[in-house]
Amino acid sequence: MSALPRVGFVGAGVMGLPMARRLLAAGHRLSVHARTPAKVAALIEAGAEPAETPARLAAESDVIIGCLLDEKAVQEVYLGPDGIITAVHAGHLLVEHGTFAPRVARDLAEQAAERGAGFVDAPVTGGPQRAYLGELTCMAGGRAEHIEAARPLLAAYCRDISHVGPVGTGLELKLVNQLLVSVHVAAAAEAAALVGRLGLPAQLAKSVLMSGWAASAMLDYCLPAALTPSTVPTGATIGGLSAVQDAVAEISSTVDLPLRVFPAARQVFTVLTDAGAGSRDIAQLARAYDREQSAHAPSSARVTSHVTSSTAEAN
Repeated sequence: MSALPRVGFVGAGVMGLPMARRLLAAGHRLSVHARTPAKVAALIEAGAEPAETPARLAAESDVIIGCLLDEKAVQEVYLGPDGIITAVHAGHLLVEHGTFAPRVARDLAEQAAERGAGFVDAPVTGGPQRAYLGELTCMAGGRAEHIEAARPLLAAYCRDISHVGPVGTGLELKLVNQLLVSVHVAAAAEAAALVGRLGLPAQLAKSVLMSGWAASAMLDYCLPAALTPSTVPTGATIGGLSAVQDAVAEISSTVDLPLRVFPAARQVFTVLTDAGAGSRDIAQLARAYDREQSAHAPSSARVTSHVTSSTAEAN
């Protein structure tokens, strides 16, 4: 593989777009594909070449990098009629940053290997802002030589790249990460709701709580934002994290580990996702407690609470 391989990129969403931009800025030759072409228009304007199908993207590239939304998207883009796997051959390297079930990664690796290609599951954490800054953390599963071949490309947007183990283990560690994020966000939401209900000063509460053992990245993120209706799209949504929680539950069942805290946290996400608030930022998880207050309040108070909650979600 040359020092500057031809790179194909698919999945230019909230996380993928800044990754692809950083690859271009680093001087890499980039081809892009998106199921929604408008998502890659800015990349094409910046110098990337368009590819009509995932298969075409693979045919034109040495390394194919994906940052796909979920398992359904991964199955479609890799295994569909014009999918990536149909066009890979010996020497190709596939790197997928999406979060999905590890069993799917192992299946993709097996199918890629049958064609002489390598596959690396390389989920990342850090959020959109750290993607723009090139400071993501990557946990990679796959063969050492494949990860080392991909490392110069990943370094364009990742500060830390850790080889966890064989294919699938990167995703397993990412799902542990998502378990913790889910629990921490739910705890932060509950804390924010209590701060709000007590009438405590939110910024002061955050400063004090972040100075001791209660500190967490999610508390830092959620307070005081949870107490102010957010209209800023961050990509870190309630529904997005809720969808990944299915995979967390799946891997815990494969090792016969009955989780206790996680299901309770997951239920808070489910309440709002089922109510149509899945597109809201994760900081807005505290709104679940507004709904519970409304459900148990006397009828006169219930009307006031409902209006407050509805107004918050409309803004």
